[in-house]
Amino acid sequence: MRPKIFILGVEKYRSYCDALYEAGAAPLLSSDGVGPEVCSGLLLPGGGDIHGQLPAEERRIIQFFVEAGRPVLGICRGMQALNVYFGGTLFPHIPGHQVPNGDMVHPTAAEGPVANLLGTHPVVNSNHHQAVERLGQGLAACQWAEDGVVEALYHPALPILGVQWHPERQSFARLRPDAVDAAPIFQQFIEQAQLNSHLSTVFYGKNKAKITE
Repeated sequence: MRPKIFILGVEKYRSYCDALYEAGAAPLLSSDGVGPEVCSGLLLPGGGDIHGQLPAEERRIIQFFVEAGRPVLGICRGMQALNVYFGGTLFPHIPGHQVPNGDMVHPTAAEGPVANLLGTHPVVNSNHHQAVERLGQGLAACQWAEDGVVEALYHPALPILGVQWHPERQSFARLRPDAVDAAPIFQQFIEQAQLNSHLSTVFYGKNKAKITE
């Protein structure tokens, strides 16, 4: 059975849904926050800017999955949302990480979970102008652009990973020759979701994360 992955939003998020499906999951999109309790993981997609605190409904959804110990994957704005949720801050604007059309492709340096999945110097895409400034409580950076901008973060005690770039646009049917195959990002996420129902309650009970107010 395919694990259900929750996506909060009113857009179709076609590329995210395609990547999840090809990795073995069943995406569940919700515009009103209904349905997270039947999902084994949460995908926070890209989108608009974050100004100050997160919307209340988004915070509620993230908190549900964090407290349940269910895996969370944040992509672009989704990574920034995770950082803000855990009390971190964002640069409101940085230059050099967008191009007028399409994605910018650039080298990075990685360690920890991203290096384990993609190697220590994966080439990735980018299309953003906000970025992580101060890391949220309990989070650690594990990938950087050449100018030092954080390209990925994770929680060492919880199944949480965020990437600033767009793995859904460089994997499976959207694999591109000038960037690393990012399919392992989704495959690990789905594996964690499949294990979630058996392991997460015990895991989270021993490693409860602080929920920021």
